[in-house]
This record gives sequence, structure tokens and C-alpha cells, in this order.
Amino acid sequence: MDERVVESLGSFLKEHLEADVAFCVAERLDVSAEEAMGIYYGSKIAEAVEEGSLGMQYLPASYLADEVLKDAASASAHSLRS
Repeated sequence: MDERVVESLGSFLKEHLEADVAFCVAERLDVSAEEAMGIYYGSKIAEAVEEGSLGMQYLPASYLADEVLKDAASASAHSLRS
């Protein structure tokens, strides 16, 4: 396999992971896929997955969804205090 194939595969896997995380968020919050994607992309987790920080892209979608929801709750609580 050449480097381009490996890079393409990595992008493909990240896209599917992002979709799976958004699906989990949508189910847990009973929101639309569009709203769930907004929540996901507004989180620190999305950035970490994109960058490959700490191997985040290898974690299960359900775990990442939990972390996204914690991040969203923390950001919400922080904005209420400000």
C-alpha cells in the first residue's frame, strides 16, 4: 500500500467515526443529526479526533459521544457562570 492509500483510508475511517459519534449524540439527546453534528463539531473532542491526539480516533464512538456530551455540559455550565 502506498502512502496515499493509507492517508485516504485514515480520512475515511475518521469520517465514519464522526458520523457514528454524531449518531450516538443524536440518540442520547433526541435531536436531529444536524444538531448532533453541531454539538460534535463544537466540542474539543472533534478537534482531538481530527488531529489524532492521544489516539482518540481509535476509541469507540459511544465513548467519544459520552465525552462530547460531558464537554458540551461543561461549556454550558461555564457560559452560565460568565
